[in-house]
Amino acid sequence: MRFTALDSWRGICALIVAAFHFPILGLIKGQPLVEHAYLFVDFFFVLSGFVIGWTSEQRLQQPGEAWSFIVRRFGRVWPLHVVLLALFVAVAVARGNLGDDEQHSIPAIFTNIGLIHGLGIHEKLTWNDPSWSISVEFSLYLLFAALPLAPRRTAIYLGLIVGSLGILIFWAPSGMASTFDFGLYRGVAGFFTGVLIARLPVRDHGRSAEIVATGGVVLFVAFGALQYLAPLVFGLAVAIFAGSTGPVARALEARIPKLLGKWSYSIYMVHTVFVALIWAAAPRLGLERRGLHLTADLGLELAIFGGYILAVIGASYVSYTFLEDPARRYFNALARSKRTVAA
Repeated sequence: MRFTALDSWRGICALIVAAFHFPILGLIKGQPLVEHAYLFVDFFFVLSGFVIGWTSEQRLQQPGEAWSFIVRRFGRVWPLHVVLLALFVAVAVARGNLGDDEQHSIPAIFTNIGLIHGLGIHEKLTWNDPSWSISVEFSLYLLFAALPLAPRRTAIYLGLIVGSLGILIFWAPSGMASTFDFGLYRGVAGFFTGVLIARLPVRDHGRSAEIVATGGVVLFVAFGALQYLAPLVFGLAVAIFAGSTGPVARALEARIPKLLGKWSYSIYMVHTVFVALIWAAAPRLGLERRGLHLTADLGLELAIFGGYILAVIGASYVSYTFLEDPARRYFNALARSKRTVAA
C-alpha cells in the first residue's frame, strides 16, 4: 500500500525545511511556519516509523529478514549522503579549510561514512548539516530490527518514547531543536510513535478530520511553543492522512506534490549545497553579512529565494533519477539475494 498523501506531505515539509536554512534574513525567514520549521524533522521521524512499522514489523519476525531489512534501509539513506559528503570534503580541500574546525574535521569524515556522526560524538554539526538526522535514522533502523522478537514490544516502545521525551525535557539544552547532541532522542520519540500508529486500522476519518489535522500541524509549527507535543501532533496527522480521501488528500495526490514527495529525501539533503553557494556568491550578489545571516532588500531576497527553490528542486530531480533511485534498486536487489541465501 502506497501512502501517497503522506509522501506529498514529506516533500512539502522538506521544502519548508529548505526555506528554514535559506541564509537571507528577511521576509521568508520571518514567517512563523519557516521560523520553526526545524520541527518538521520530527514529522519525518514519525512518518518513517509509521511506514517502517506498517511494512516491516511483522516481516522482521521471519528468519533472515533482519539482514535484508538493514541492507535495504542502508541503501536508501547512505549513497546520497556519502556522495554529498565527498562533495563537501572536495570543496573544503579546494578552499584549504579541511581540518580547520570540528565541522570540517578529518575524523568527522569517517564518522559520517559510518553514519554515527549524529549520535553525540561531535560538539557541533559536521559537513552536511541535515545529515545528523540521517545518522539518527539509520540507528533507529538498527534498533527497530533488534526488537520484533522481544516480548512486550508495546511496553518497550512506550518506554522508549516516554524516556526520550524526558531526556529532551530535562537534560537536552535545545529541547526539540536538538541535533548532533541529543537528536537521537528526538528520533526515538518520533519513530516509535509512528510504529505504534502503524498498528491502528487505516481508514478514512472524513474531510473534517483532515482539515483539522492540516490546520493543527500548521498552527503547531507556526506557534512553536509546545514543541514536546511534536510526536503526538504529527502522529495524529499521519494517522488521519494514511487513509484520507478528502479534498486535501486529493490535492496532495496531484502531480507536483507527488513529485516533491518522490524527491523529498534529495530535497532535504541537497539544499545545503545551494545555501553554501549563496554564501560564496554573497559579495557579488550585493548581500551584506549580519551575524549568522545575510541581508538584502525585499526584491533581491525574493528573487534569490525563487532561484534557490528552483535550483533545489532541479538538483533533487537529478540526484533522485541518477543516484538515489538506482542505488535503492541495487540495494533492494542485494537484499533479496541475501534473503534467499539466509533462507
